[in-house]
Amino acid sequence: MTRTAPIAVVGASGPTGIHLVRLLASPAQPVRVVARDEARLRRVFAGLPVEVRALDIATPQGAARAVDGCALVYDCIGLPSAQMAQHPVVARALAGALRATGARCVQISSFWSFLPVRRLPVDESHPREGGPPWVRWRREAEDILLEAGACVLQLPDFFGPEVRASTWQQSLAQALRGKPMNVVGSADVERDGIYVPDAMRTAIEVAARPAAFGERWIVPGSGPMSARALAEICGGILDRRVRVRSAGPVLLWIASRFDSELRAFLPMAPHYSRPIAFDGAKLAGLIGEPRRTPWPEAVRATLDWLPSQRAD
Repeated sequence: MTRTAPIAVVGASGPTGIHLVRLLASPAQPVRVVARDEARLRRVFAGLPVEVRALDIATPQGAARAVDGCALVYDCIGLPSAQMAQHPVVARALAGALRATGARCVQISSFWSFLPVRRLPVDESHPREGGPPWVRWRREAEDILLEAGACVLQLPDFFGPEVRASTWQQSLAQALRGKPMNVVGSADVERDGIYVPDAMRTAIEVAARPAAFGERWIVPGSGPMSARALAEICGGILDRRVRVRSAGPVLLWIASRFDSELRAFLPMAPHYSRPIAFDGAKLAGLIGEPRRTPWPEAVRATLDWLPSQRAD
């Protein structure tokens, strides 16, 4: 009996990797989970039939060991703000391993490489020029892997169980704690967002299509949502009023003096005060219209999970 080649998930201990592994792992499909922290990998995936490899993917040796013997690799690496400049370094090491092994790769990336947004809805032909350093590093990493034959998925900002940091997730956490939901700019600006389990189901469907590789794909989310409308959804679930607090440039600058993560995010803040919408026509032509969890259902699942975050 021929053994099925394992699927490698690098950056497996982050939110996209966790959901992806939960969807993929089975006795019939070996899955290799890769990240630097072995203890976290074993804790997060306890009880699942996975192979654990603690490796530094930023090195050619680590990348080679991560993908050895695999036919398919998912790149779910999302680096913290202080390490964002390492994205191209990691991509170069991974691209070298892909070329050496012939493995295919699906990179889970974001819409950032299209910033600054010049037209809506954003599609795959949108310009990819300019923007702050975070954007340029992400863009460079995508291009490196695309040249190596990878498929690049461009996601909206995401939220859901296992998400530790995102604008949507932060707003939901604030609502749960009884605090105002802080929002950059107007509370009525509509921005698309994606529930992580939905995004990873789409990633699996895309990987099954040979035509997907060597291309980038916009992955739309659950549809337009404003902070004010999100507060109403949260209020209905929590059975109390949820307030929204809009933060302008001056307030953000003052707050950033006491918060290093916010200080790093400041160059991105203007982009988050504007609407964002995505054109998924190309993706629909590949896999059909993806199923999306409605906002109220996705928000409820996220609010139910958030209290467990403090215990991890």
